[in-house]
Amino acid sequence: MADRLQMRFSELPLRLIYGACCHSRSQLYKWRASATLDRKVRSPKALDQELIENTAMVVAMFPHFGGVKGQAFLLYHGLGLIGQKAYDDIKKKVKRILCQEVSQRRDLPVVCESYEHIRPDKIGQIWAEDFTELVVNLVRFKLALLIDVFSQYILGWAVARRATEGLVAIPVRQALAQNSGKPPEKFLLRDNGVQYESERHGQLLEAHEIVNRHIPPCTPQYNGSVECGGKELKNVFYNVWERLERNPTDKEKTLDERVWHAVEETVHLLNFQIPRPALGGVTPADVQSGFRIQRQRQIAEYREEQAARKPPPPLSRPFWDVIKDGVQAELMSTKELLTKLAFFGMRPLRRVAKLNQVVWGY
Repeated sequence: MADRLQMRFSELPLRLIYGACCHSRSQLYKWRASATLDRKVRSPKALDQELIENTAMVVAMFPHFGGVKGQAFLLYHGLGLIGQKAYDDIKKKVKRILCQEVSQRRDLPVVCESYEHIRPDKIGQIWAEDFTELVVNLVRFKLALLIDVFSQYILGWAVARRATEGLVAIPVRQALAQNSGKPPEKFLLRDNGVQYESERHGQLLEAHEIVNRHIPPCTPQYNGSVECGGKELKNVFYNVWERLERNPTDKEKTLDERVWHAVEETVHLLNFQIPRPALGGVTPADVQSGFRIQRQRQIAEYREEQAARKPPPPLSRPFWDVIKDGVQAELMSTKELLTKLAFFGMRPLRRVAKLNQVVWGY
């Protein structure tokens, strides 16, 4: 933008053009005519009491109105003229008033408190299992997960094209193997799916003395640890999948083998490589193995060491080139580039699904 302004206002110094980039074009033309850059300080317009009350009333009546529609409503009904920004400011205050009023009420519904939500105090107390879905090349894969709720460590997993009773049994056996055959101290929180409700799955849990509890109907937030864990797994999986697809040797494998390998690497990254802020900046493996405090001390020491470093020397290359070398976008396929760009927007998993189906046709 500054380059275009420099061409149009060639008589103005460059530093003044850079300082004026945030202003309107009409103001720049006025400055060009007078050859000065004196911007007047605009004071907020004073609002009378009746206008403020009318605006607050409209916001309370129609809280979905933005500044444009709210201003039009006030003008249409002769309630006064208010700027769009002032309307939005009053809308924020109305929201605060409503929140204060809600906090003082004693007749709020108790639907969310109609069940007991038990939280673990340490590892090995509560396990949770659930399904999530992966879509690759228009083929839907079912991924069964079993995690430790306290450490968020994935104790077991299995992936297949169909959700069967045998599939959900694999994570349970893997978890028991990692826990030396011991069941969770309290219970296993399981989903209400048909596979989890089957007699065969119940016999497996009973044979290993695993106490199980069902999540309340229509309350997935009760099993929030594994629900969020499944979403994070999918976020990492699609990036891992696109990276592994670069390898030409993997093309010789079947789709099921490639998906299994991608899930295996994804689980390893989530357990051992990606730290969780909710765990104090360490990985689930650190918590599960008992090295949480030791690792936090090492990270704190490293942070202090980095903060005490001397200012770095000037860059030997342009800043943009340094970033490009770190990204290495030229090595990515077009599909991988578009997949990664989807995670810079809202609802990335929906963007990835639409990209695979509409753009690439698989």
